[in-house]
Amino acid sequence: MKILAINGSPNRRNTHALLEIILSEAEKMGAETEILNLRDYSIKECIGCDKCLKGECSQKDDINKVLEKMKEADAIVIGVPTYFGNVPGIVKNLIDRSRMARMGGFWLKNRVFAPVVTSGLRNGGAEYAIMSLLVYALGQGMIPVSIAENPITTGSFVIGTIQSDTGWRSVKKDEISINTAKALAKRIVEIARATEGLRK
Repeated sequence: MKILAINGSPNRRNTHALLEIILSEAEKMGAETEILNLRDYSIKECIGCDKCLKGECSQKDDINKVLEKMKEADAIVIGVPTYFGNVPGIVKNLIDRSRMARMGGFWLKNRVFAPVVTSGLRNGGAEYAIMSLLVYALGQGMIPVSIAENPITTGSFVIGTIQSDTGWRSVKKDEISINTAKALAKRIVEIARATEGLRK
């Protein structure tokens, strides 16, 4: 079983840290893991030519490299920071340009999916960014999962906040997001194993 985490942040700080926690926990349960840093790939914005209706793209960049890694995975986690309450542009390019995966026969069908979000502010639009990622996953025929553990010590989704009661912090000091990240790893592995036959 392979879990692919896509870091949709232009840096390797808070979002990357939460993805590392998830993958580290998943490895303890026997999963093979990989982090793909989206900033290392060139994915241009969609130009609206509709060639993707035939399951291909007219632009020649790294979109196929990223989609190939997504196709090879049993589970996909996309981590993003919130940019004015939504996903960063590099992630929106991935979402828009992967339309060919849907139109070409649902290449990502039945992959387990989970969103991870970091937000500078507690009320900085994290839930909206999560919804954007969930709508994407559903449109691709993926299987979104959330956490099903203690709702006091974990959240439904991994949301790391940099704002604290006394000022700024690293998400590594956000205890609820750390607990939630570990619980998410368990849930991803559980559902990926239960649905393995759907991806054959």
